This record gives sequence, structure tokens and C-alpha cells, in this order.
Amino acid sequence: MKVGYFPCTQDPPAGKNVATMIDEIIAQAKLCEAVGFDGFFFTEHHQQQDGYLPSPVLMAGLIGMHTQRIKVGTCVLLMPLYHPIRLAEDIAVIDQATKGRFAAAAAGIAYQPGDFAAFGVPQRQRAGRTEEGVAILRQAWSGERFSFDSKYHTIEDVRVTPLPYQIGGPPIWLAGWSPPGLERAGRIADAWIADPIQSLPVIKDYAEQYRAAAKRNGRKSSVILMRDCIIAQSREAAMAKSGPTMATHRWYFEFGGYVADDYIKDVKVPEDLSFEVAARDRLIAGTPEECLDQLTMWSAEVQPDYLILRMRQPGGPPQAEALEDITLFGEKVIPGL
Repeated sequence: MKVGYFPCTQDPPAGKNVATMIDEIIAQAKLCEAVGFDGFFFTEHHQQQDGYLPSPVLMAGLIGMHTQRIKVGTCVLLMPLYHPIRLAEDIAVIDQATKGRFAAAAAGIAYQPGDFAAFGVPQRQRAGRTEEGVAILRQAWSGERFSFDSKYHTIEDVRVTPLPYQIGGPPIWLAGWSPPGLERAGRIADAWIADPIQSLPVIKDYAEQYRAAAKRNGRKSSVILMRDCIIAQSREAAMAKSGPTMATHRWYFEFGGYVADDYIKDVKVPEDLSFEVAARDRLIAGTPEECLDQLTMWSAEVQPDYLILRMRQPGGPPQAEALEDITLFGEKVIPGL
């Protein structure tokens, strides 16, 4: 199982130290490469007060230029917000510059109204624009001149150059949190991305739905497992530093991101969501040995092909501790995966 890192790209509260944040991300990527991580992935949101980085393809290229081995990619770019020809060109250039290290054009249909408003894209078009975007990327990376009967763009007699370094272009992964999203991933994507917040039974059910859809459509299935990870020298230390991760999960719970399951049946308000509740079959948390045991269990139950970890949240840990966590996971957990 390959292992990727998902950096925090927010600078709360007001985005006044973005340059420093980018320096920190570069340092994280270099360390990830040194200690055995396979990939480094970026997402996006737009016009947020905390300076949330809006350019995942650009950031992937930046990291590619600061590293030698580790692959880079998006997870996820918001497909409805892009003109697919320009997106195809940008990814192709980065794939060439990194000599084939663009791991995946991982995409989602987006969900925040502000992201759509920033580009004047109606949110109701998100599924259609995403499906078209995937189809256009594949044609654009074929090397052939083509036209596309698009509902949203004018694409006539186009040939994208340069082509990606990888023949046919990087893999296209799709996120999905609902039956339509799982079906879409199985029908048109090279892999499905599991969200980082649901419990094991929910993710296992989603993976089964996705794999069934892929089989119906004659596609090979591949599961990308995202998880939040809190690693420390002891379980008590992991609990003590869990505040930033728990703040993120309580936000997701408050805004309806959690799927109902037996683990949270007694959680009525965000404050009820404790570390003990979230850690059970949801977070990867504890000592390196505990983290490895948990990931071994997830691997047996879900059989993922790729693991992407989020280890730093908007509230922390601070950079020095984040680098220690990367080192600890790379040296003590990755060899066992």
C-alpha cells in the first residue's frame, strides 16, 4: 500500500503568513520524501479568510520542483470550476517537468456555495461539469485533435500540447460520498477516494458499492483511503495533542458531514464528540505500533490501494511537531505497511 501526505493549506485566522506556510509545506514535502512517503497531494477552496490555498495543480508543481522522487498530485481539485482544456494543459506541463511524477488528477464535484460563486458556476451543474471534465481530459491527453459536444464550453478542433510525460496522462481519481458519487467513480474514474471522516463500516460499505459499480462498467477498481492521523510516543500524548483534529471533526459533525453509525448514536451536539468516540475505527491515533495495528485492520477490511494521511490541521500541531510526526510515521509505520 502506497502512502501519501495531505498538508494543511490554511493560515488561520486571516491568511497573513501564507508565504511562511508555503515554506513549511515545502519542508514537509522534502521530509516526506526522505522518510519514505510515496505522494504529496493538494486540495482547494476559494476566497476564504484564512488564505486557504486555491491552486492545487500549481502547488503540486511547486513541490515537484523541490523534490526528486516523491509523486505529487491533487486530492481533490474542484472539477466544475475549471475549463478542462486549460486544466489538461497545466497538468501535462507539470507531468513533463516532473518526468511523470504527477500521481493523479484527483477530482471532486465541490460542495461549498462560495467556491461556485467565485467563478460564476451554478452549483446545480457540478455533476455534469465533472463528468464532462473527465471525458475531455482523457481526449485531451490522447494526442489526437478533437472536438467535444459540451454543454458548458466550446471545444472545437483542439489538440493539447505538450502531452503529459505519462502516456495517456495521469490517472483520474474521483471522490464520492453518496450513491451517485460512488456510481460515477465506478463508471468513469481510475480510482475512488474515500473521505477522511467516516467510520470503518461506512467506508467498507462505500468501497463495496464503488467496486460493484466499477465491475458493472468493466473498469478495474482502486480505492484511495484518506484518514486523519495523530501519532505520538504514547496513547496519552496522542490524546493530549488531538485538539486540532477534534475541532475539524466537530465542524464536520455540526454541518452534517458525518454519516450516522453506531459509534455516534449518543452524540447529539458537536461537544459530545470526544476523542475516544472519534478514535474508534475512524481516526488513526496513538503510538506507531497502535497506528500500524489500526492501518493493518483497515487494510484487511477495506483493501485500499493507496493511503493518504492528514496529520496537520488548521489549529496545529506547530511546524516542528508536524515534522516530528512525519518522521515518526515514516520511520516506524511505513516499513510495516
